[in-house]
Amino acid sequence: MPFTDILAQDHIIDHFNKAIKNDHLSHAYIFTGQDGIGKTLFAKEFAKALNCKNDENDSCNSCPNCNRIEARNHPDVFWTEREEKAKFIKIENIRNLQNSVRLSPLESGYKIFIIKEADRMNEEASNCLLKTLEEPSPNTIIILIANTMTPIKDTIRSRCQIIRFQPIPSRIIESQLTGESDAEPNKIGWISRFCNGSLANALHLLDDNHYEMNNNIVTRMTEPKMDNLVLAEELIDSYLSTGDSLEEKRQILKSILHCILQLYRDLLMVKVMNGHDVQQEKMSLYNAGREESLQKHANYLTREQITYVIDEILESIKYVDLNLNINLLVENIITRITVVNSKAREYET
Repeated sequence: MPFTDILAQDHIIDHFNKAIKNDHLSHAYIFTGQDGIGKTLFAKEFAKALNCKNDENDSCNSCPNCNRIEARNHPDVFWTEREEKAKFIKIENIRNLQNSVRLSPLESGYKIFIIKEADRMNEEASNCLLKTLEEPSPNTIIILIANTMTPIKDTIRSRCQIIRFQPIPSRIIESQLTGESDAEPNKIGWISRFCNGSLANALHLLDDNHYEMNNNIVTRMTEPKMDNLVLAEELIDSYLSTGDSLEEKRQILKSILHCILQLYRDLLMVKVMNGHDVQQEKMSLYNAGREESLQKHANYLTREQITYVIDEILESIKYVDLNLNINLLVENIITRITVVNSKAREYET
């Protein structure tokens, strides 16, 4: 796959095309941005471009070097990843990298080391990597792939060139999904908006029942008289009981909370439009096609009440990965929303 086939990262492609052509490559990079937008794919294609036999500045994707890098068996391209079920990348993983860094390239002009989930290194692994970055070996390029910069030590950041990947526009994701799936247009449109700029997330949503789950949640939560206990029980019985493990249940719960979050984001958008604070052109809603029910639900809520619910949902999302009772978390957030709705209706009457 040549660089030009990578979606919506033209600024990065242009930067590396020039760097390769002018031989101005850094010894270490951090590729950062949300999951599923092409960071790992670009790292692989970058390694191909530096080793391709048929193209000096890009990859042909057909020569022996490109094929071996694609299969992850090229002797000068190394991958370091968090072990399955491990919480962090451990120092042993980085020590293995360190030992290989000291060796000269076997077949290529560069040895390339790609560390996936570099934001999941523990303290010992980070310190070990720092020593390698402080004394870079010649003809070595280290690429750290991270969804967020926050956990990465400042001393590591300062020794790397930071490359920021952007979310993929929803129109591009919608076009990709339309070409790959025969799903109904409404489902593809919703997924392209809900996936938050991540093609990988969009493909996952396409193969799952998130669209149907979102429709159910939005319909129930915009009913005139929502029974919070009944709704909480429905969500738990319909979705959370299907998870085979605690981690799977956590991921399902995050999806439920994000459906509710985007619903209240839509309500806030409708409220803002009603207030004439923005121009009256059509604003993008996650739940497009439901303008009438969203309008009715937003009419009896204030901006402050909608914002309060959004803050509560964001706070709940933080607690999902902690050792809390997941069912209780669902009941708690639905109850808080119901209290807000009840107060709003009492005030209205």
